[in-house]
Amino acid sequence: MARMTSSGRARAFVVMAAAGGYALALPPFDHAGLAWLTLVPLLLVVRTGSPRRAFSCGALYGFAAGWMVTWWLTQAVARYFAAGILPAALAMSAAYAVAVAGTFGLFAAGAALLVGDRGTLSSRLIAIPALWTAVEVLRARLLAQPWALLGYTQHAHIGLIQIAAVTGVYGVSFLVALGNAALAEALVALRDGRGPRAACRALAVPAAVIGGVWLVGTAHALRGPDGGFAAQPVAVVQTGVPPAFHWTRSYAEKQLLAHLRATEELPLDGGPALIVWPENALTLYLESEPLVAHQLARLATRHRADLLLGGPRWEDGHTFNSARLLRASGESGGHYDKQRLVLFAESGPLAAPAPETADESPRAFTAGSVPGVLQSFVPLGVSICHEILYPDLIGRAVRAGASLLVNIANDGWLDGGYGVASRQHFAMAVFRAVETRRYLVRAATTGISGIVDPFGRVVDTIAPGSVGTATAVVAARGELTPYVRLGDAFALLCLLHAAALVAATLAAAPGAQAPAATPPLPREAVAATKRRAA
Repeated sequence: MARMTSSGRARAFVVMAAAGGYALALPPFDHAGLAWLTLVPLLLVVRTGSPRRAFSCGALYGFAAGWMVTWWLTQAVARYFAAGILPAALAMSAAYAVAVAGTFGLFAAGAALLVGDRGTLSSRLIAIPALWTAVEVLRARLLAQPWALLGYTQHAHIGLIQIAAVTGVYGVSFLVALGNAALAEALVALRDGRGPRAACRALAVPAAVIGGVWLVGTAHALRGPDGGFAAQPVAVVQTGVPPAFHWTRSYAEKQLLAHLRATEELPLDGGPALIVWPENALTLYLESEPLVAHQLARLATRHRADLLLGGPRWEDGHTFNSARLLRASGESGGHYDKQRLVLFAESGPLAAPAPETADESPRAFTAGSVPGVLQSFVPLGVSICHEILYPDLIGRAVRAGASLLVNIANDGWLDGGYGVASRQHFAMAVFRAVETRRYLVRAATTGISGIVDPFGRVVDTIAPGSVGTATAVVAARGELTPYVRLGDAFALLCLLHAAALVAATLAAAPGAQAPAATPPLPREAVAATKRRAA
């Protein structure tokens, strides 16, 4: 029993160390090379165990990775809901257990069924990354928790991430999981005494595939973002004003004044065609604030620029978290209402009940229902805060005609001054530019604000906690990428493939088939048996 306990502790230590590698591969550390190793220990541990034990190891890996990647979320929950750190930590532990530990456990259990001596090397090298991709798309689509998928660790590797224009981020996750599976197979070959040749055979094809994708992507990115039109300078404004739990008149005036001052630093001659303020830059209802509306209209007219800003909107008994567009002429350019509300914070059982009138500090919102396309100097595909994590929502806006992506966000609640969440958020937003081949303009209250080109290259940024503006020339683009046209077809194919393999493996298991019926004895044998009995 002591020996089993010792081996169990060793497995737990290895699994948790591997989860640490997952966290270190993401911002703010960005040791992206660790992503190609992080699954190897888990694959080796589950190789010799039962699916039940493998599930436990995978769940431990996922739980630890969830905490290590988003440790900052506990303080955000505690601050936003005015709760203590302990209740917030317990709530986040429950969330990690369902959304992360459960899905990672499924991957590990499935891997335990598919690895070992079952099947050929090539079939295992396809099965493991397909299984990982299937688990990711389930986490993103079914549980609506797409934060920090494995592919996001490669956000700075421009050549590799170009495949996202066809497969979305899931294609990058597939390649990274393929690299991990190949390394695990090579180590097993060496451990089993099959020699370096067998190890090289396990690595050869995956290395060729990954290297080929990287080279083709690099060549494609080097061509630059050709085919654009209506090129104009665009500016983002970041004031660094921390969020407030209760919106008061004094806080609203502080926010507004900070954004006005920062915007006035922009040149009037040859200035931007579009100025973007972040989510909650305005905490007043323009419908009931004609003087503020007039002031903003004058600002847009004086700068001869459209102004996009975030603020609440009240209509027919509903409060919306909205983005508003004011045209350079001073007229309204319409609004977009946030479709994916933050669970428990903006909607759900823990959110405050919807007020009967326009509340000065709303705590519950109604979700919008139409794509965020607003007409500026080009059609804008507008998203608010974490909506940028949902490729299907962004693709819907592009299919509706958006030729430039704009994301406004309030990351101040997440970070608490650490700058970790905002760096992770911005890194994931980069993929939406690649997937759609659109420029992405992002304005966040406390950072990171910035501009990304259609190949995922960061043109300019404003660091977390800084105050300032960033300006760059962007061009509208009208083509539709395979990913925009087909959506998550690649990830769903991986899901079907993995499900079919697991089902076939379970059906072929020794205990899965009913025992064969005993054939009847011949008449002579029956008679002889009766005589012996007599």
